[in-house]
Amino acid sequence: MNSIENLEIGHVYTHDFICKTFGGDAKGGTYLPQKQLTIVCGCFTTIKNPEAPECVLVGSGPKILGKAERLANQGGSIPVFLKTGINQWVYKGRYEFVSLSRNTADFEARAVVADRNDVVAALFFRKVIEKK
Repeated sequence: MNSIENLEIGHVYTHDFICKTFGGDAKGGTYLPQKQLTIVCGCFTTIKNPEAPECVLVGSGPKILGKAERLANQGGSIPVFLKTGINQWVYKGRYEFVSLSRNTADFEARAVVADRNDVVAALFFRKVIEKK
């Protein structure tokens, strides 16, 4: 298995590489892959989340909201990747979970900018300063 310590911020990885490195769901294109009951990383698209990775809009599907709630209960930080093209995910570093908000004031305007009408919550993150 590949080591997370070998990931380079700004480097592009494939979805297959991400799944092999962290485990988690290889199928289904989930935005918060999990291994057993642990969210192992974040894979976000800026088309649906223009402010990602600091703010990720959560859709209304039960599995989508369930993953957000799982991360909120888990807390901590996760490695984050942003989609830059077909099967191209750039590593942005580790981001610490800050909050899950269901307050529409926190995401309504962001949902309009993203042209989304399915948003029911927002995840907020802050970059972890990695020590060298």
